[in-house]
Amino acid sequence: MGYPSDPHRQQEAAAFAPPPHDPYGPGHQYTAGPDHLAGPPYGYGPPTPPTPPRRRLALVLALAIGVPVVLLGGSATAWFVLIEPVRDSISSASASPADPPASAEQPAEPAAPPSDEPSEGTASKGDDGDPLTSRPGGTVTLAGMESGSKMAVTLNEVYHDAAPTADSAQPRPGNRLAAVQLTLTNKGRVVYSDAPMNGAVMIDSGSQQYPFSISRVEQGLPFHWMTSIKPGDSLKGTVVFEVPEDAELVRFQFALNSGYAQQRGEWALR
Repeated sequence: MGYPSDPHRQQEAAAFAPPPHDPYGPGHQYTAGPDHLAGPPYGYGPPTPPTPPRRRLALVLALAIGVPVVLLGGSATAWFVLIEPVRDSISSASASPADPPASAEQPAEPAAPPSDEPSEGTASKGDDGDPLTSRPGGTVTLAGMESGSKMAVTLNEVYHDAAPTADSAQPRPGNRLAAVQLTLTNKGRVVYSDAPMNGAVMIDSGSQQYPFSISRVEQGLPFHWMTSIKPGDSLKGTVVFEVPEDAELVRFQFALNSGYAQQRGEWALR
């Protein structure tokens, strides 16, 4: 026979009673292994990482391999397109036959016989297109070394046997005096200052050259040692030479700047 429950005692018993068992408290922990084939219960353990799909991996590999191949193929095509015209031009140049050599059977042109005509000097024609060769009475236009220097030289007279003046130095025994009379006209833009006799040379048939002589002759007055001619002006003077008695004079040459100018005029005397 039981006793009626006392509410006060029930409260005291509940206060001193042990706590109820916590179903979520520490208990048997899940351990992976051969005894747990079914895996952890729902809600336990780390999720399994997803496996990448095979199709995406294949696409990545195709792009990684295919794009470089396409780029290399395009570069090779461009190289062939650019190099093709150059290769064709080289092939055409190498394929063209060389000019055939001159036939050995053609007869060689005979050498021109030596002539007594005056040589052409350093150039066949002057700056104005005038020839640098002439004869007594003719004019040759010469350029000097200075820019704008130009002189028209006329050979007026040739004296093969000139008479020396009484107060002049006499020729040595076996020699005689020869002379030429020149007219110098300044055609340039600058003043011509020079000793004209320094640029005068007489040549005989044996190609022997004779410089001027300080002797004076009856046929004319010599040029001054420092002759000065303004543009447009002219001066006349005589140049004397001492030559052997039997010398045959064939050429007279003259150059500006005491003979150092590049152009040289020449007059044939026979």
